[in-house]
Amino acid sequence: MKRFFRLLGWTLVIVVILAAGAVVIAWVLDFRQTDQELMAEFRRQSVRPTVHRYQVSLSDSAPTRTIRFMETPARSRSGERLPVVLFVHGAPSSLSFFNGFFKDTALLDRAQLVAVDRPGYGYSDFGRVETSIIRQAQFLQPLIDRYRNAPQLIIVGSSYGGSVSARLAMNNPGRVDHVVFVSSALGPGLERTYPISYLVDSPLLHWGIPPLLRLANDEKLAHYQALRAILPDWDRIRAKITMLHGQRDELVYPTNVSFAQQHLVNAPVKQFLLPESRHDIVMNKREYIASILLDILTNVQGKPDVKALVQR
Repeated sequence: MKRFFRLLGWTLVIVVILAAGAVVIAWVLDFRQTDQELMAEFRRQSVRPTVHRYQVSLSDSAPTRTIRFMETPARSRSGERLPVVLFVHGAPSSLSFFNGFFKDTALLDRAQLVAVDRPGYGYSDFGRVETSIIRQAQFLQPLIDRYRNAPQLIIVGSSYGGSVSARLAMNNPGRVDHVVFVSSALGPGLERTYPISYLVDSPLLHWGIPPLLRLANDEKLAHYQALRAILPDWDRIRAKITMLHGQRDELVYPTNVSFAQQHLVNAPVKQFLLPESRHDIVMNKREYIASILLDILTNVQGKPDVKALVQR
């Protein structure tokens, strides 16, 4: 019995040390890169992204938000306007999560790639949380407007970024042509919330948690209501849909795929369920995602000329 309690004691000590170490590391690592670090990472490429920012406010009395994004050139070497692929990350993360795609020469030849720091992450007012999916999409709307003349607009949403991507598609049925949901949290309650999330949210611990983890936790605890708020608007999505999800995903459940299929009543849906994958598809299946994007881009057709149709 003494041996059991001794073992239990050492186990608790190790758990506490690991937890404390994780918090310390999270204070040091914020999963973001400065503009200069991004440019250094891509400096050897012939096609390099540039970093931009814009200011946005939802009303005259509302505070202004800063949103950072990076984009590759809009035109191909032959001068043709390229389709746009916009990447929206999950939590905790930043636009750097998609750096591997910005090094893929096949994609760079076929599309203008764009990645954005969601509000509160990266260098989009880091630490300033916004838990509403509706407002997050409003803050990203200037990007949709920026690429309104692109031949096609494809949005890739990973995890929580999928929720925001869904709202962007709801708000822009005539502009968003395709949405790729990767391990996306779409249905209210169809994701795991660990008990420690509620503990971290307590006033005693909340402000001692590193900003990046606090952001992600605040979003997590508000996600059920945020998803319920957009529930009536799924029929507004007209874009083509591709879904990638790991069947062993224990963080965002695969049942999100069936939820989406039930609610996307006005959108064609194609699904890819990966039997051995968890919540790690972007990291471990990047080439697979790139091949799907290339297939989508191969079948891209230009948007119809609305004025010409009216004149007929």
